[in-house]
Amino acid sequence: MPEPRQAGGLWFSHDSLVVLRAEDLTFRVPMSILAARSPVFQAMFEFPRPTSNADEMVDGDEVIEGSRVIRLHDSATEVEAFLRATLDTSYFMPPPSEVNFHDLLGILRLSHKYDVGYLYQRAISHLETIYPLELRNVGKIRPTIIDYDVVGVDMELKSIAVLHEVGATWLLPFAYHNIAEYSLVMLDRELEIPSTLWNEYPAHRKETILRLYKLQTEATERLYHALTPLSNCSYRDSCNLAKFKFLKRREGSCDHRPLRQWTFNNRDDLEAALCTACLAQGQAQYNTVRTKIWSELPANCRLENWDVLSQQRNAALSWWGIYFLHTLL
Repeated sequence: MPEPRQAGGLWFSHDSLVVLRAEDLTFRVPMSILAARSPVFQAMFEFPRPTSNADEMVDGDEVIEGSRVIRLHDSATEVEAFLRATLDTSYFMPPPSEVNFHDLLGILRLSHKYDVGYLYQRAISHLETIYPLELRNVGKIRPTIIDYDVVGVDMELKSIAVLHEVGATWLLPFAYHNIAEYSLVMLDRELEIPSTLWNEYPAHRKETILRLYKLQTEATERLYHALTPLSNCSYRDSCNLAKFKFLKRREGSCDHRPLRQWTFNNRDDLEAALCTACLAQGQAQYNTVRTKIWSELPANCRLENWDVLSQQRNAALSWWGIYFLHTLL
């Protein structure tokens, strides 16, 4: 019988355990598996243990049940979600699997920080069902179920902050769009809460959100004009009357949501009352203006255009895929 040989990448050390501590929560995990997933952790485990220093990530003096302790300067809830996703293959599956939004942001941030490429790509695939890159996907039923513990401005602000941190620029236009969809009344109410992230937000991001709110309201006005040009057809009296009724029944509370089809909730009644020529004209103008509003969204968020953002996406995901493959070699 031939001598057994070790399978490359599948022969772990006789494992020693390490304790990771985030805030007041501790996790005892196998070093070799974590090192195989993350080159950052691999380098951390190989680094000589320093003397005790409050500013160091590694506390050389601390041991729990014989295992060295490494302190992570991350939130405990994010670290827990990240470690479960890293060590339990069934915990964080690709779309359409259900995922908790708070966990999703934590996994994205820490997979980027600790260089776990496949988790980064998986997190991005979930977020792309929330923040579409193409107009045709706006308003579509998501293929994945997102569990939101808390829905509100703070969660949207956190999402934008994480996307900036990890460089997922292509997701930012619709993330900004989402927060600008809140009514001013709701924004005022939530931003008065002392715990809101708004108080810690960079000034230029606050300005972007407030500016976008104004621009989205103007965009809705442009779409109403597109749907209701003055008719000069053979049935102009009835067509213009239908347009007048449509405008009179306008729901102003949705004016900051131009890309949502239900902003124009009486549109079906309008189109049913128009002649064929006016219907075709209105639909064509509406689609043209809506497409232009979509193309303007990145610039309104102080970002590159959609083509550049798409290139950045492809480059980022390709790099992470290649980088992760190299870590396995």
